[in-house]
Amino acid sequence: MSIIKNALLTGAVVLGVGLVVLLLSGSFGGKPTASDSFTPVAPIFTPAAEYTVGRGIGATDAPVTLDVWTDFQCPICGAWSNGSEPLLYEKYITDGKLRIEHHFFAFLGEESFTTAVGAVCADKQNKFWAYHSYLFANQNGENQGGFSAPRLRILAGAAGLDLTQWDSCITDATIRADVEAESTAARAAGVTGTPTLKLGDWMQAGIPAEADLYKRIDTALKP
Repeated sequence: MSIIKNALLTGAVVLGVGLVVLLLSGSFGGKPTASDSFTPVAPIFTPAAEYTVGRGIGATDAPVTLDVWTDFQCPICGAWSNGSEPLLYEKYITDGKLRIEHHFFAFLGEESFTTAVGAVCADKQNKFWAYHSYLFANQNGENQGGFSAPRLRILAGAAGLDLTQWDSCITDATIRADVEAESTAARAAGVTGTPTLKLGDWMQAGIPAEADLYKRIDTALKP
């Protein structure tokens, strides 16, 4: 009996240690890991380079400008980027009627700030929209490692960035300060959630109905 009892106790200890290891590694929680085995999902939508300038899509002299504030961790922003923006791109942007200007409102946590810093670094290589598209195609929870430093670097590589330049840029404290300042300014301007859209005097959080948004753009296009 003592042999069996000892064996059972030993097995319980081993099982307990194993459970602790699994929990610490995140294997039970389903949280993303930061390993180099991460394979990014290809973007659903990436605007053609001829339509992108900096953080804007569309001609710089387009008659209508739609300002959009997003947080890269925000799932509704993902729906906007992967669903609404492609429709606006086909309907208005490629015809030179609309320009969308992207702004940061990093408010969901630390990974919101680091992704925004990464987007600035991408912009410095004229790859903002390529990186932007990869981010919104690869969301995975909020502040759970989905946008950890190793994963952001992998996404940067997938978006075609020079990683030597990236490594130098991503740790630049002045860029982090600029992102924080932009987010603070957004809040002061009335942005409280993401996405927030602004066209002229109209400003709204969330994704409006397509018909309503099209009507507002069409009205703004009238002479």
